[in-house]
Amino acid sequence: MKKLISHSKTLFASIFTILLVFGLTFNSQAHCDRVNGPVAVAAKKALENGDLSYALIWVTAQQADELKSTFQQSLKVYNEGEASQELAKRYFMENTVRLHRHAEGMPYTGLKPAQANSKDIQVAEEALESGNVAEVTDLLAQEIQQKIAELFTNAIAANNEKGQSVEAGRAWVDAYVQYIVYVHSLYKKIKAGPAHGVGK
Repeated sequence: MKKLISHSKTLFASIFTILLVFGLTFNSQAHCDRVNGPVAVAAKKALENGDLSYALIWVTAQQADELKSTFQQSLKVYNEGEASQELAKRYFMENTVRLHRHAEGMPYTGLKPAQANSKDIQVAEEALESGNVAEVTDLLAQEIQQKIAELFTNAIAANNEKGQSVEAGRAWVDAYVQYIVYVHSLYKKIKAGPAHGVGK
């Protein structure tokens, strides 16, 4: 059993290494629309430095003119003094995030309050800084292995009891469906690749 688990973890790690190398990601909780997200931070930095390029990379070429116009308006207000700076920052952050979300093909529902990143996003971003993807693949492999093992164990236990009554049979069906749906859904996500990106 230990050998099987070890082999499974190695296999999962290999799969996710391939996915990450080729830029394939899962659709996770959005963090690009938060005040402390990378897009808003880049927009704020653009105003503070008077350099649009910090924000420009987060939108498409087709959106560039609109962002440039918004930047010039915001920069003018920002340079009027400290009383106007927060207003200018908020306005430019909101518009940069809005354009970025549209570039992803995702709806814009406003600039959200700051929030700590979930563990997966935090580990993924730290890997980009360190240049080492091992912690990402290990995290994902561990989570998948644990969940599949749990669902598999439940299905096996229910299968052993399913002939005893209708209720036991229904419990088996429920455990079977959860196990199969999870495996199949995960497989489809891996095959499909990212839910969205940023158009060029």
